[in-house]
Amino acid sequence: MKNRSTYLTGLLCFLSFIVTAQNKLGKVTGVITDADAQAVESATASLQRAKDSALVKVAVSDKHGLFEFEHLAEGEYFVVVTAVGFIKTSSKRFTVSSTSPYKLPSFQLQKAAGKTLGAVTVTGKRPLIENKIDRMVVNVEAAPTNAGASALEVLEKSPGVTVSNEGEISLKGKQGVKVMLDGKPTYLSPADLANVLKNLPASALDQIEIMTNPPARYDASGNSGIINIKTKKSLTEGFNGSITLGGAVSLFHRNNSWYTPPRSNASINLNYRKGKWNLFGNYNFNYREGKGYLDLTRRFFEKDGSLNSTSSSHSDFNFRNNNHTIKLGFDYYADKKNVIGVVVNGFGFFGRPASANVQSISQPDGSIESVLATDNVNKNNFFNYSANLNYKHTFDSAGRELTADLDYIGYTNNTKNTLYTTVYDSYGNTTGSLILNGDIPGLINIYSAKTDYVHPLKNNLRFDAGLKLSYVRNDNEVKYTRNDNGSWKPDDRSNHFIYRENINAGYVSLNKKWKKWGAQAGLRIENTIAKGKQVTNDSGFTRNYTSLFPTMYVNYEANKNHSFTLSYGRRIERPNYQDLNPFIWFLDSLQYRQGNPYLLPQYANNIELRHTLKGRFTTTVNYTVTDDVISQLLKQNTEKRITFLTPDNVARFKNIGVAINAPFTPVKNWNVNLFVNVFNNRYQGTYFNSFTGNNDPIDISYTSATLNVSNTFSFKKGWSGEVSGWYRGKTIEQLTITDPMYFMTLGVQKLVIKGKGTLRLNIRDPFHWQQFNGRTLYSDIDVRIHNKWDNRAFTVTFSYRFGKTSVAQARKRTSGATEEQNRAGGGQNQ
Repeated sequence: MKNRSTYLTGLLCFLSFIVTAQNKLGKVTGVITDADAQAVESATASLQRAKDSALVKVAVSDKHGLFEFEHLAEGEYFVVVTAVGFIKTSSKRFTVSSTSPYKLPSFQLQKAAGKTLGAVTVTGKRPLIENKIDRMVVNVEAAPTNAGASALEVLEKSPGVTVSNEGEISLKGKQGVKVMLDGKPTYLSPADLANVLKNLPASALDQIEIMTNPPARYDASGNSGIINIKTKKSLTEGFNGSITLGGAVSLFHRNNSWYTPPRSNASINLNYRKGKWNLFGNYNFNYREGKGYLDLTRRFFEKDGSLNSTSSSHSDFNFRNNNHTIKLGFDYYADKKNVIGVVVNGFGFFGRPASANVQSISQPDGSIESVLATDNVNKNNFFNYSANLNYKHTFDSAGRELTADLDYIGYTNNTKNTLYTTVYDSYGNTTGSLILNGDIPGLINIYSAKTDYVHPLKNNLRFDAGLKLSYVRNDNEVKYTRNDNGSWKPDDRSNHFIYRENINAGYVSLNKKWKKWGAQAGLRIENTIAKGKQVTNDSGFTRNYTSLFPTMYVNYEANKNHSFTLSYGRRIERPNYQDLNPFIWFLDSLQYRQGNPYLLPQYANNIELRHTLKGRFTTTVNYTVTDDVISQLLKQNTEKRITFLTPDNVARFKNIGVAINAPFTPVKNWNVNLFVNVFNNRYQGTYFNSFTGNNDPIDISYTSATLNVSNTFSFKKGWSGEVSGWYRGKTIEQLTITDPMYFMTLGVQKLVIKGKGTLRLNIRDPFHWQQFNGRTLYSDIDVRIHNKWDNRAFTVTFSYRFGKTSVAQARKRTSGATEEQNRAGGGQNQ
């Protein structure tokens, strides 16, 4: 209660300060809409002197169509407004005085006539990286080397983002990132989410938004922030679309043999906008074959610390899968103030992964005690289906609006696996065998409703508020049977787990600008009611907790070259649904993963100070403290030589870092974006050693650095190229010490067919530098890891755009089910 009172007192004082602050005079404000009274974002407003038409200032409209000019001298002016796809318009002359601000009448833009300029195609090239006040934006198509890549590979080369060996996504050295697709959450465990992103082609992506300290309107989940992956949407009037075809082949060396697993992808995007209707849809197909291997060396110790035995295992992985993604929807503009939309999505994944593992158990003197050979064959079918009904009402031209979303999301997972294990003695004689069949069905149903209200007030003040309700039911079952002399018998590792969760949330936020200052403060409250039940042994748990999440931002524009932003936010990381599931998943008969139904949420306090130089170069200092950190722990049974991975609340985590992002142009047609992050991670806690019965201390700290470099080149006759790479120094992730890792990629592209087509060639990791080496070392755990996969690939893709090219303002769509989807299954395009 004391902490909540402190948060509330500080928030109320801050809100009082920004509300009572007085706006300086000599200001002009306005709003820009289209003919349907929908806000036009990114329109250009030019303020000119009436007497000589001299340009005074330029402003760009925000997502509500609002723009402003401040600190103006007295006199007569007029404003000219331009936007792509609209006819240029001007205001009448007006007078700015030193006694009161001037509010312009609303600009209502008319669409430009669809004229064809012969064979000329006008294109605009966006930069690879854009820095905005609350986020960093990566424009996917600005990098030729993204051709043929997956969404996960694009993420991996984005500034500040790293992907661990298990698929865990980190941001600036901190784990606990929430990944959204078009504002929709994903509900998968890190490994399952990584699998979905591996099979989402980069050709379907438009932008990646990276937010390290999201405002109150976003769900409070995600300790280190939110990554929003935005897919392509059409901005054009009439009928238009695009089609992309691509293929790739990897070159992989394993066990003295070379392999060339292929990949292919195809996508089509269609849009038709006419009158009050906007119809859209897309389809993506992806086929992928892959190879990899994993080496693990585990050491087991006696209670006195002496070596008991050593296990060395080598696993070869082979997989083949394909998936299909489809999205259909429409927007109906009933009148100038009301819009209703419907979006449905479907995603089907069909995978056939298999592994072959050989594990040797040796005595302290190095002599072989036994050898286990295991084949693990899997059949995975995964389906995601969702529907979204959305509504938007615009009250007036000042930007006051109400939006509402109703969402249903479903996941169906049907996994079947068979584990074949044969045990040999030191002489190669068979001493035992095991055949284990697993049938692992899963079903998740998610229902969500949310509403947001935006109300611009006088004196450049804006009020936001919203409510959200969500309900999740997760039903998982695992049925294991073992072969006993030719007959199948139930195995005691079978289980049935049902989890229900209801989250009720609300928020308020105020945003104020005056003179050189800007401020925003918000407060979000979330109530969580969760119930878990293990049907097999009739046990369960119930949790009911309420948390407050304040957010604050202060921005100071010192002059045209320097600006500073200070932000603070409290966030939560609830356990993934699969982490709560107590089931066992086998790598082989002596290595497996098991969930923990007694996990508690972890809480983080983030503070960040950012300096921006000339609107381009940014330097950020951040500090984070996280309590009850959820970490993947290795545990061992020395007597049985069994090792298993399970999540637990194990430690307190501290992260402090400095990041610099610097875009520059060494010479004409050569653009560079350099990102450097130096950070220190420290875990402090205890680990219960079940073998000795002791609580052993954990205190692991590393200072590390990451480096991302992108070089893009523009040549004549439609040619462009890219040379990019990244480096990640030695660091600690999930209590595992990871060795340095580095990567590079080369790409070239050519505009063809009068600019409507794009041909891209890409070589990814040509020297196969990217591979994982690490060591887990605490208490009685001593494991060395080496993992290598087929990331070296040669890719060719072709894209073609067709249809009309007059640009109209696209409607932004989000959904209410944001936080839940990060914890259960693969949310797809909206």
